[in-house]
Amino acid sequence: MPLLSSISASVRFYVSLLVTGLVFVVLDAGSGIIRRILPDGVRRRRLARRWLCMMARVAVRYLHAAGILDCDMAALSTVAQRRNLVLVANHPSRLDCLILASALPHMVCVTKASIWERGVLGSTLRTAGYVRHDTLLKIIGPASQALQENCQLLLFPEGTRSRAGAEPGAMQPGFAAIAQRTRADVQVVLIETASPYLSQGWPFLKRPPLPMRYRIRLGPDFTAPKRDEASGRALIEAVETCFASSLRGREDLEQS
Repeated sequence: MPLLSSISASVRFYVSLLVTGLVFVVLDAGSGIIRRILPDGVRRRRLARRWLCMMARVAVRYLHAAGILDCDMAALSTVAQRRNLVLVANHPSRLDCLILASALPHMVCVTKASIWERGVLGSTLRTAGYVRHDTLLKIIGPASQALQENCQLLLFPEGTRSRAGAEPGAMQPGFAAIAQRTRADVQVVLIETASPYLSQGWPFLKRPPLPMRYRIRLGPDFTAPKRDEASGRALIEAVETCFASSLRGREDLEQS
């Protein structure tokens, strides 16, 4: 029985990779159609974000139904329709953005340049108005534009995924500078998971224990910080404290 259970889990996992890949192909094809029918502008970016949200939701619901993913995202319903908001989240897995995008139709994410340049997903992110992660000076302009379009700007201030079981990485100050520049409130999002899948160093094709359990919680909601160094530093330290507390939530999931 344990052997049959392991074989069944492996089959479901690798089939899910194929299905998710197909979802991304459809996502990119739809984004291509949007680029053809609409000129570059707010309307095109808004439609592309809705399309991205819908396809991310399809992928996440499939993963739930297949027993691959068990994710509690109920907390996100309270912020899904808020606008002109900076979201800062910890980053335990490559699945983080997919999960958040499935619940937040107005989200724009600051993404790594390596993802931005990919042939399939990169064109979709550009169409949706996602922000390429360059230097802080280059980010502020596109980030400000996204917030002016009443979006939610998502940043992972650790800069990269954490390793499974490791403490959160050092905070990069970009999110605080953007919040100060745009006068936007900051909402902390805590992603808790005991799964090591697609954390830093985990191979894409290596099956993790299933289901992968995730829980999304909301941390504090900070009002827009003043434009001085002390306010920016206080915000960064507060977010660091919140991320450290998420480790306790991860321990709870490991025990459940």
